[in-house]
Amino acid sequence: MNEKTLAEKEKGLGRFLLFSTDSAMDADTMFELYFQRDAIEKVFETMKGELSLGPIRYRRTDRLESYATIVYVAYLLWSWAERKLTAAWPEAAREVRKKYPTLTLSRAVDLLEGVSWVRFGAKKSVRDWTTRLTDVQEEILGPLGAKKFLPAT
Repeated sequence: MNEKTLAEKEKGLGRFLLFSTDSAMDADTMFELYFQRDAIEKVFETMKGELSLGPIRYRRTDRLESYATIVYVAYLLWSWAERKLTAAWPEAAREVRKKYPTLTLSRAVDLLEGVSWVRFGAKKSVRDWTTRLTDVQEEILGPLGAKKFLPAT
């Protein structure tokens, strides 16, 4: 390998240039925005994965705005539930934490897949049936505030 070429390549190691089309943006703001890209990429990864965001097939502006609003609200709910679950998980029962030391919301949704609540009838004769929850499912639903909506089993 040519020593001169290698020396020139090593000069640029650990350095990078940031460009912006906004000429009014100062270097600190540009640097801060650059490092927010990880959070933005995580949002898109979640929307394409867990929230099953498919290709957009709309052309009208009002439909695009509605779609964007729904996706935004879905992501807000997802991130809220993720934070609640992450904050509450250290207080979960020891046996449950032993089985699941860490729990992502995606995994929690998978574990809740079999939970159902059926209500039918009219007026005074209403019947409720619900799935008997496992300890893990109860520990997941508790922090999310969902247990209070299920009838007692």
